[in-house]
Amino acid sequence: MPSIKPPTPPEAAILPRIPAAKNRLGNWLIYYTLMKPALHAHFARVWVQHCGPLPQPGAGALLIYLNHSAWWDLYLTALIDYEILGRRFDSYGMMEEQQLRRYRFFTWMGAFSVHRSDRHEASRSLRYISHVLASRNGRALFLFPQGRILPNDQRPLRVYTGLARIAQQVLAQGQAVQLLPITARYEFRGEQRPELFLRVGPVQRLTPEQPPRVPALTDQVAATLTANLDALREQVVAGDLHQFAVLLRGRRGIDQTFDAVLRWLKRGRW
Repeated sequence: MPSIKPPTPPEAAILPRIPAAKNRLGNWLIYYTLMKPALHAHFARVWVQHCGPLPQPGAGALLIYLNHSAWWDLYLTALIDYEILGRRFDSYGMMEEQQLRRYRFFTWMGAFSVHRSDRHEASRSLRYISHVLASRNGRALFLFPQGRILPNDQRPLRVYTGLARIAQQVLAQGQAVQLLPITARYEFRGEQRPELFLRVGPVQRLTPEQPPRVPALTDQVAATLTANLDALREQVVAGDLHQFAVLLRGRRGIDQTFDAVLRWLKRGRW
């Protein structure tokens, strides 16, 4: 299957040090041979709650922003791309340059480098992805605006301005922007393996005619993540899962295997 070349920016000066190198076959192989099997092996279940309609590829560029609380979050973006969004978007993601140099194959899935400690390089990465998103409908970017792994319940929740700056730059190029918040909570609930709970949406749409200011949008992103994380925690703690559906069912744990053996023995089959 042929590689998909990323769009050529108007100036080479806005290319990050490691741009995305989309490849359909590489993307498929990474997800189905590395990521999905690992999620299946390590989690009892993945639950999802939809808080509104999903975004549409024809409604503008999509910025998917998530809280960042675990090593698994990179795998989570692929799960969302494949199992929730159904691969309807051409998706990209930022990755620290040092990490991407070690795992360069992630460029096949749309990863490109960002160097947060170098302001010039970070700005170049933002301009690059803004051009990519604005150049065609149906493109998406996964972001973790907190910038690093932090406990879910740490407050106040602080985010960087990168998401708002990207949104502003895309809007300035005449493209609408859809914002999709997704919050995740990893929880052990009496089984060997943990469960993952996802709260998706609702979508917010921004138009070029009414672009928000960077500080205001940054504050809104932080407030939305905080409110959604708090609501998700309350639902999980209360065991209130009637609005959730199982997105992925994992392998049996040792506890479930033992229970199955005991049931078999009680039926007198030994």
